[in-house]
Amino acid sequence: MVANRSPFQMGNYLMSESATLDHCHTKVVQQNRRPKVKLEDLPEDLLGIILSKLSPNDVIKTSVLSSKWRYMWATCRRLSFNGVAACEPNRSYPQRYVQNFIRNVNVVLQKYHGMFVEDLEVKFAFDTTLVDHLNDWVSFAVSSQAKNLAFDLAPVRSGGRADRYTFPFQLLDCQSISRLQCIQLSFVSLKLPFQFRGFPSLRKLDLNLLHVTKKDLENMLSNCDSLEWLSIVKCHLNDELRVEHPLNHLLYLRVVNCAITKVEFNAARLSTFVYKGEFVPVIFTQSLQMENANILFFRAVFQHAFAALINEIPSIQNLTLHVLFQQLETRWDFCNLQKISQLRNIQFLTHIFKEDVDKILYLVSSLRAAPFIEKLEVHFGGCKDLWFANKGPDRQHLPHPHFEYSYLKDMHITGYKGARGQLQFLLHIVEHAPALQSLTVSTTQLLPEEYFVDTVDRSFFGRAAWHARYHLSQKLSPTFWLSSSADPDICTVHSCL
Repeated sequence: MVANRSPFQMGNYLMSESATLDHCHTKVVQQNRRPKVKLEDLPEDLLGIILSKLSPNDVIKTSVLSSKWRYMWATCRRLSFNGVAACEPNRSYPQRYVQNFIRNVNVVLQKYHGMFVEDLEVKFAFDTTLVDHLNDWVSFAVSSQAKNLAFDLAPVRSGGRADRYTFPFQLLDCQSISRLQCIQLSFVSLKLPFQFRGFPSLRKLDLNLLHVTKKDLENMLSNCDSLEWLSIVKCHLNDELRVEHPLNHLLYLRVVNCAITKVEFNAARLSTFVYKGEFVPVIFTQSLQMENANILFFRAVFQHAFAALINEIPSIQNLTLHVLFQQLETRWDFCNLQKISQLRNIQFLTHIFKEDVDKILYLVSSLRAAPFIEKLEVHFGGCKDLWFANKGPDRQHLPHPHFEYSYLKDMHITGYKGARGQLQFLLHIVEHAPALQSLTVSTTQLLPEEYFVDTVDRSFFGRAAWHARYHLSQKLSPTFWLSSSADPDICTVHSCL
């Protein structure tokens, strides 16, 4: 028995028992420890994804890690060269930096000579010394059977520069033209070769700061029958942007800051349209599936802009309309205003100037065109003269018959300054929206102030919110309650139903 053992024997027993416990604990820890998995043990396709996140130079450097990694860089099918990130902003590139960038790109492409590369992207401010090398890189894309080609050559400051990289169509063969699926060109000049047949497999086309004639652009787009996504930014045609040939697969169209006189497309499946520029005619032939339109016009009468859009896009469901340097009309032909039955969500962004303070209420004229609207957002921007401006028409003389927004459930207003026109607009909607469930009025302004931002008394914000609460409480039915908010600058109303 243990009681009869000598102290020496007892010590040996305790030491032996402790060693056994340590051994068992170590064994359990080793059993619970995860097995060692090295990076090189991962599947090749996963390694390719990881390597694609590195720069091409860093990918090639991984070949020194071990003998198994010697040719691992060859699994990366996407080559992206970004020389802009490493350069100081707003500065022109020193010539040595340009030469270093050219040398680094050429070293990497030499390593990939004869291999398949899916994507080739080059981002570097255009320099005339790049021309021959850019041509060589296009030839590499052709020989490597690239599907996606991106040359972003836009300088930090492009104003006044007439030079562009002339894209070498002569270097493309029939196979490469048929293979390309995505093209991004920035600060490039396009002159199509005679009898150009287009890119039959092209799905995405991104054009920025492009020098091209109306005829060549229309010809190229008309021969891209598979095109699904098109963006045209700062391409000054000084003419119509018009494509009569059906683009039956086009889903997304974006036209931003282009000097054009008209937009006209034949795109039956177009679902999203984004436009920023002068107020010009917008015509879509057979576009019956339009869901989203985000429009910013630089100058226009607000009601005219809205009417033009709903006349040309009768199937639209979600509309965001922003008019800079706008005018508001006080007279409107309500009888002839076309109704649009698909429109469900409207977002108005409107800058109110001093001369339009008394016209805010007439924004409701636009809403009569959308009898089935469910959600309304109005974001006001304006000068300091809008605060508690005691101007505006008498709502009893609003020139239209009784009208209800029977389906409106949610309304959100920002930039509320307690101006009489704003209050009357707010009360008019609330009184004629029997299905309204939620209303938020915020004095916080999402749009930038036009004038004298720093001179605004911060107490105005709380006073304007109280102003909205007080007047709403006089008009709301018992089915509504004003909820308290942690932000005193926000007034929130909810339905009890």
